[in-house]
Amino acid sequence: MLNAVIVYLNSLPQFIAEGVVSLISTATAGLIIAFVATFYLKKRDERTRVAGVVLEKRVNCGQEILFYLERLSYHRQMYSDKEQEWYELLQSYDLTLPHGRLLQYADVFSSYGQFQDFFKRLEETITRNKLWMDKKVRFHLSLMQGYFAQINAYLLTMTRIPLPEDKQLSDEEFKELASILLLQIGITLDHEVNGLLAHLETLIVDSVYKLYLKRPRKSLTRNGMFNMDMIKIAKTLERKTLWGTNKEKYFALLLSQICAYKSVDLSESDFEDIIKSAFSEG
Repeated sequence: MLNAVIVYLNSLPQFIAEGVVSLISTATAGLIIAFVATFYLKKRDERTRVAGVVLEKRVNCGQEILFYLERLSYHRQMYSDKEQEWYELLQSYDLTLPHGRLLQYADVFSSYGQFQDFFKRLEETITRNKLWMDKKVRFHLSLMQGYFAQINAYLLTMTRIPLPEDKQLSDEEFKELASILLLQIGITLDHEVNGLLAHLETLIVDSVYKLYLKRPRKSLTRNGMFNMDMIKIAKTLERKTLWGTNKEKYFALLLSQICAYKSVDLSESDFEDIIKSAFSEG
């Protein structure tokens, strides 16, 4: 077939043969360009379609997370005969009082039951939406999750305080005392909790307007807690939050509240020994 075409072209006048060859070359180049352009456009359309899906999912999950965490924005102020007493108590432990004598706190710290419900549903909300978050949002949410998990663990340490046999906390007493401590925690950490929420809002907005589709090579939860991201979160909580840097003060507050609540007299040395023992175990 090719030989027949060559013979046919040779039989034609030279200028016609050259024109035919030029036409064939142009057509071939056009077909190649059209194929490449079509392939590129299809690939770009596919990326655009995927980006649209990811953007929609990310907007929806961001809205759900922020809508749920609005509970941290609902604030209450303490109005009772204990206001002055609590102000002096928290000040005596050198804990932060961001609003001075106005003892304000987020509604989720109002009671032990409310905090437990908030914490449980926060974990469920994060789990349901983590697939569509970008790396920075996922990291910050893990940081917030760890922050509240440490507060929850702090409350549970009440069950490990060595009290006399006849002074052990009942379930109802534990919940009542935990609610008191949560209020005090909420008052002293109010500014920090607001800051964590505000930073999350900024990260979620950035993740929508600066859509980055490259898949992360590593998961925050790989190897359980033994990975660089989780270690960084643990160090940040320990060294860069009011909660982490003041944990001994909070434990001393907890211990004094239990002793006052159960009318247990501890000598100063016993008090210090319990604190040292708790932190040497940690």
